[in-house]
Amino acid sequence: MSVRKRTWTTSKGAKEEAWIVDYADQDGSRHIRTFARKKDADAYEATVRVHVHAGVHTSTKTTVAEAGRKWLVDAEDRLEPATVESYRQHLADHIIPYIGAMKLPQLTVSLVREFMDRLRADKRSPAMIKRVIGDLGSILADAQERGLVAQNVVRSLNPHKKRLPSGDRRSILKSV
Repeated sequence: MSVRKRTWTTSKGAKEEAWIVDYADQDGSRHIRTFARKKDADAYEATVRVHVHAGVHTSTKTTVAEAGRKWLVDAEDRLEPATVESYRQHLADHIIPYIGAMKLPQLTVSLVREFMDRLRADKRSPAMIKRVIGDLGSILADAQERGLVAQNVVRSLNPHKKRLPSGDRRSILKSV
């Protein structure tokens, strides 16, 4: 890994400079990122160094939609057709329209919570939201096994937040 200064002259004769972080990820693929300030380049290099060493750095450009399609292909080989069709509908109707274009490494716990809030605002039932988030978690687990994402952010959600709101659950204890 290195941080170096790059200088050049534009076609109009102006001198320009930038700071480049040059590194190889855990798979050995080379990556370059450019920054205007050395401070920003040094900070990025330090973060990437730790992530690469820990094996959690991913620089994939795979989107949620692409990962979902790979997950469906895998599911077709081992699950019942009706289950696969249900997964396909959740992917097409709920996941792809909202977060399908997002790259996997961009997903965070807060973005998944926003996704859940958007589904709720668009009048999806609590049970449907729970199933869709479960499917998203399975997509991310599959992507993690393929090395496309470092962590499954759905698994990092507060388990109480994944449950249905209390008004939608049936109470086991009845008031006396």
